Amino acid sequence: MGRMTGGPSTRPTHRLKADGSLVWPDGYPASAIEALPGDHYAAGELVEAERALLAGVDRKRAAMRATVMTRGEGQSYAYSQKAAEVRDYHMLGGTIAAALSVEQCTARFPFAAAEAVATGEAIADVIAGFESGMAASQQCIATVEAVAVQAKRDIRAATTIATKQAAADAAPWPA
Repeated sequence: MGRMTGGPSTRPTHRLKADGSLVWPDGYPASAIEALPGDHYAAGELVEAERALLAGVDRKRAAMRATVMTRGEGQSYAYSQKAAEVRDYHMLGGTIAAALSVEQCTARFPFAAAEAVATGEAIADVIAGFESGMAASQQCIATVEAVAVQAKRDIRAATTIATKQAAADAAPWPA
């Protein structure tokens, strides 16, 4: 059996008895070589399959997150500032916040104040909108994270390529 091109194996099928070098049997006397065990490449293939499946989980997680999070320069800053304004508004209390002057409100809640001016909504309604959006995003991202963590655990725990693939395929990603 010689080197196969385009066939099922592009890997050496034998090794030299003298030093263990992997070779194709062509050109070697039978006394100098021995056939590789059938599972010679299995451990490496299992590791590679696991690596690829784990990377696939990471790509899926990133894609799922991207459906809820707006990408762009400074977007995470805007989200964190809006979250801080929601927390500050609740710590301050709606009654006290409603009593703030326009200048105080603009200084304390710049994102909410800017949106209130743009939409004509009250600060309380803008804050409620921020909070609603945050809660929905947070729930979706938490679900995606939980699925990814469990899928990775299941892939790592599986002992064959087929069961690792089955574990990856069984991950219950949200629709």
